[in-house]
Amino acid sequence: MRKTRILYCLLFSFCLFLPVFRADAAAPGSWSLYVYLCGSNLESQYGAATADLNEIASPDLPEGLTVVVQTGGSETWQNELVNPEFLERYVFQGGEGWCEEQLPLASMADADTFADFLRFCHGNYPAEHEAVILWDHGGGTVSGVAADELYNYDTLTLAELYEGFGNAFSLSDDNPPLELVGFDACLMATVDTANMLSDVAHYMVASEESEPGCGWDYTGLLEGLSEDLSMDGAALGRVICDTYQEGCRAIDDDNYITLSVTDLQQIAPLLSAYNDLGSEALLYACQDSSFFSSFGRGAERAENYGGNTPSSGYTNMVDLGDLVSQNRDLLPESSDAVLSALDDCIVYRINGPY
Repeated sequence: MRKTRILYCLLFSFCLFLPVFRADAAAPGSWSLYVYLCGSNLESQYGAATADLNEIASPDLPEGLTVVVQTGGSETWQNELVNPEFLERYVFQGGEGWCEEQLPLASMADADTFADFLRFCHGNYPAEHEAVILWDHGGGTVSGVAADELYNYDTLTLAELYEGFGNAFSLSDDNPPLELVGFDACLMATVDTANMLSDVAHYMVASEESEPGCGWDYTGLLEGLSEDLSMDGAALGRVICDTYQEGCRAIDDDNYITLSVTDLQQIAPLLSAYNDLGSEALLYACQDSSFFSSFGRGAERAENYGGNTPSSGYTNMVDLGDLVSQNRDLLPESSDAVLSALDDCIVYRINGPY
């Protein structure tokens, strides 16, 4: 789903094994980004994870901004630093980076592995604003994210993701523990993913479509965040989207991109409207079985993502807004409410011309 990008020669030349830093409390106006970097065959075949590690290591981070990265999930790493025989945790602060921990190898697709990483990050590098980024292949609602090459490409399902978050944080609809959860992965911007995260974070950044090889621009997003640590998750989401689009455009690979920022506190009204749409559809279907064929034709016309052909396989994923718009005449009583609720959820988005 993603190919290689040009590798930087930096290769963490400044990374040292430095004394462990321990934060007693979250400093006001501070940010910590926790990156769960499951290299998979994106790293072993293309070096894509190494490229993004170089992007993370590139900028000098200001006081109050920390990035913690866990590596694993790949048979080989195309740099001289990361050891594929361990899970490793790297910390970046200021102009320095170091490997803080080497752990016994375990599946990155295991909920306990994910939860242990989150507890380590929050316990040692807390911040007023905390964000979790999951990096690797993504398969949407059905397949989840983070395909571990060392464990038969097992993935973190949505249920396992939620288990990991729940074992690391106190979850709350009114006061979610995280400012943002992002997926630098394909196909993760689904209603189900957003619903799963509604008591985990304030905002979600994810793509409906498959991502091109370059993925997110970590140097760009870190430089953007560094300029204003007072920004919230919505503002950071805009930075992620804009730098992603700029990076894809720079290598002429922006034709099919999508990325959006979802306000997770608005998911409940959307689901309520969506359930009303389903009730209306069921009512009409019970009255006339031809409703299904009419609705199906509307679904075929709707924007679809990730491939829906015999050669590419079938994700059966369509854009919710376009699906409802295509069937507006069939479902006149509930369509407008779904579209309005969807507009309230999606606070920012970018997309290529196609």
